[in-house]
This record gives sequence, C-alpha cells and structure tokens, in this order.
Amino acid sequence: MNARLWWSGVVLSCLAMAGCESSGGKGDAGTVVEDSGGTRGDGGSGDAGPGDAGTDPLACEKQHGVCAGARRALVDGAYEPECTALSYGADYESSETRCDGLDNDCDGVTDPPKESRVTALRGGYERGKISSLRTEAGVLVPVFDGAEEARVLRLDDDLEVQETSSVPMAWVRTGTARQYVRSSKLVRTSEGPALYYSTENFLVPPLNAYLVPLEANGAPKRGPDGEVLEYRLLDRPTDDGPTVVAASTEHDRLVVLWTTGGPLTPPIQVMGTMVDSKGQVLVAPKALFESPSGWTPAPASALWLRNGELLVALTEESGSGQGTVRVRRLDAALEQVGEERSFTTSEQPVPQLVDLGELAGAPLASPVLVWRSREAPESLRWIRVAGHLFEGGQPVTWLKDTPGYIPWFGAFVDDGVLRLSWLSRFFEPGENNTPLYWGRLWTQDPGDAPVERTPGLALMPLNEHAMWVLMEKVAPRRMATMYTATTDDGQFLDAVRYCTP
Repeated sequence: MNARLWWSGVVLSCLAMAGCESSGGKGDAGTVVEDSGGTRGDGGSGDAGPGDAGTDPLACEKQHGVCAGARRALVDGAYEPECTALSYGADYESSETRCDGLDNDCDGVTDPPKESRVTALRGGYERGKISSLRTEAGVLVPVFDGAEEARVLRLDDDLEVQETSSVPMAWVRTGTARQYVRSSKLVRTSEGPALYYSTENFLVPPLNAYLVPLEANGAPKRGPDGEVLEYRLLDRPTDDGPTVVAASTEHDRLVVLWTTGGPLTPPIQVMGTMVDSKGQVLVAPKALFESPSGWTPAPASALWLRNGELLVALTEESGSGQGTVRVRRLDAALEQVGEERSFTTSEQPVPQLVDLGELAGAPLASPVLVWRSREAPESLRWIRVAGHLFEGGQPVTWLKDTPGYIPWFGAFVDDGVLRLSWLSRFFEPGENNTPLYWGRLWTQDPGDAPVERTPGLALMPLNEHAMWVLMEKVAPRRMATMYTATTDDGQFLDAVRYCTP
C-alpha cells in the first residue's frame, strides 16, 4: 500500500481517538444585565451574529468552548456590538495561550499546538552535534554552521530568536589548521552553562575537545583582557570519533568518553577522563571498557547521579544487526561500582540515560534508560524504557512503530515525569535511486497513547541527518520539541510547542 495513503488512515484514526475537538467546556460567559425576553440559544455554530444563535438577539458571535451560551454584556447602557472578554468571561482569549484543558479562543480546538520556524541551518546537523539548554534567560541552542564560529541562539518561551552570540572556534583563536566539529553539547556546570565541543581533522585524528563557559544569555565568558575563555579537555593525536560528555553541578566535575583503537589497531576500548569546570584533570585518560565478544564498543550516554556516582551507557554492535546496551556505575576515580546491567538490542539502539529525580526515590532508584530496538518477526522498531536499573527493573515497551519506519527519539524529565518525542522516518527510492526521506513527529507521556505533532498532519520531507529531536519545558504544562526540517528553501530548525496533561 502506498505509504502516504496508509498514513492518512492512521491520521484519521488518531484524530478520532485523541479528541482533537473541544469538549465544550464553559467558563464565565460574562454578565448580561438585561434579558431581551428572547429564547436562549443552544450554542449553535461558531460565528453566528446577533439573533442568529437560536432566537436570542443578544447571543455572542462565538459559541464554542468557553464561549458556549455567551450573551452580550451591557456596557455603559449599550450592548457590545461585538462580544469581547466582558461577554465571554475570564477564561476567554482571542488567541489561545493557556494550557488549561479549555477551548479559550472558542474555535473548536482545545489547547492547540503551535509550530514555529526557529532558524535556517547550513550543513547536515547529524545526531550528537546539536543540543539545547534552559537558563534563566531562555532556551539556548548552539549552531555550528561556519568555519570560524558557532552561533548560540537565545530563544524565548515561544522559541523565537531573541539574541545571537558568537563563539570563535579554537583553531581561529590559536591560528592553527581548521578542524571539524564532530560532537557538541550544552552542559550545566558548577560555574554556569558551558558549550562543549569536540573536533577532528575531517573524520581522522587528532581528536580534541574544548569547554567554553557561557553567560546565561549564551554569550561566551571573557577574561580580564577581553579574551574568550576556553579550556581544552582532550588532546588525542591518534583517536577520532564521536564523544560523550556529562557535567555535575554539585561536584564540579565533567566526564568525557570516547573510543580508541580500531580493527587494524586493536584493542577497541571505551576511554574516559574527568576534569573540573576549568579543564584541570582530575582523572587521567584511562580504559573503561573492552568488549568481551569482540564487537565494537562505543560510549552512548552518561549521567551524574545524586550520590556522586557516574552512570554510563555503552553500546556493543556486532556489525550484523545485533547489539547490546551495558549500563555501569563508576566512582569518582572512574572505577566500576557493583554489577552492570545489560540489555540485548538490535543495531543502533541510541540509548539515553535520564534521572527522574528525588520524586522517584533514592539516587539508585531514579535513573531511567531509554533505547530503541528492532524486533522480529515484523522488524518493528520499539522504544523501550527501563527503570530501577539496579533493583532488577525490567524493560517496558512504550512504542511499536509502523513497519518500515525508524524512530529517532529524545527523552526529557519534567518534574519527575518522563516524556518522549521522536521523528518517525522512512525512505523510498527517488530519481536515480537517490533516497527520499519522509517522516512524522510524535510525542508521548507516561500511560498515554502517542500524539502526532506533525505540522499540518502531512508527511514531512526530511534528510538523511534527521535523526534527533530536542525537548525543553518552556512554560508550566507546556513542552517544546525541536527538529530539523527540509523544504525547497533549505534546512531549518523547526519547533512545535504543545500542552501536557
């Protein structure tokens, strides 16, 4: 069956189950101080004029949602010629902004999502190269689309760009040969937000990593002579590949993980080092893991626990579709603590560690692992979640994606609640067998069915690098998910803000 026709049926079913139409909730419909004696309208269609809603000449134009039953208020001895909040009541908004479970603007849709185009992107922006971080000044997003600098965008709660700061790249500062950013992440350190990024010489050694402290608005901090502060964290002449970083605000520690070795230069090992927020080495680079099966290991995610331990998720892949995710606790010397947990997966499980926080209990009870797996016989892609990792907690399946679609997800903890968002992507051969990528955007909260957030509910054109989403809480009961979108005009960072239960 054609993928687009098949999905249209899914969309219709989703809309039928999701209750997209207003529940007709009614707020304070204003005060009518005089009754014309007409019969009260029954809240008919949305834009009826005076006298058109039933037989009531004082009925307001809008009759959906909080406007149901609204009649014109008497103001200075005259009825409002066009109803305003005086008639519709305190819950009314001309353009809906609240997440209160009501149809505040009376258009028949309750708590609608809002889409926005954040900025144009130049380059592929593969997974692991883009991130976001909320500060008291807004949401920060770094964009590496130039050879000489990174742009750090400061977004407001509507995810509109309010300010752009420039962070010069290390090779510009030192006057050395250009490098290429391989991994980056905004982190929260004991000194405030900081931009971490690692570089290579076009996918070959050497591997370097840097930390740039930032102000709350995203501008780089500067020294007494006005120079941009920057600390080198890694200098590995023979290593390459992506890196993983995690920061502890309480203990002033950062850990950096990477892979060393290769098929021609065994053994292949996961390495780690620990530094403080000014780049001072606390634990020198050391080998943390080597695959006992001979598969290729790689660091995937790292998380500082509330007890001061470090939790790391490592992947092993066979190269033939099989994989394993290993979760280990490490102490302040990067030595293993206790027994590890392992989970059998398929290729590219892309695991992510998050912490539910104190609401979930003790420090070892609150970490959660989210990952992806492909299951036989239908080759469905599943998103699985496991909590109580060191108390025997077993995986729970949150999602079984449509056959042929691959979910690329992000996870976010909001006041002890785990929330997910993902791009569900597939490809089909185009002209000269060039792959064409398409997809849909989804979100899911615990215990609820997935909700489609695709703008316009039509398949989105994507590119081969659309393998990530970013999630941030932008207001009470309001989340945002950001992703890369493709149009005839190029690549863009787009966003959808939506209400949560």
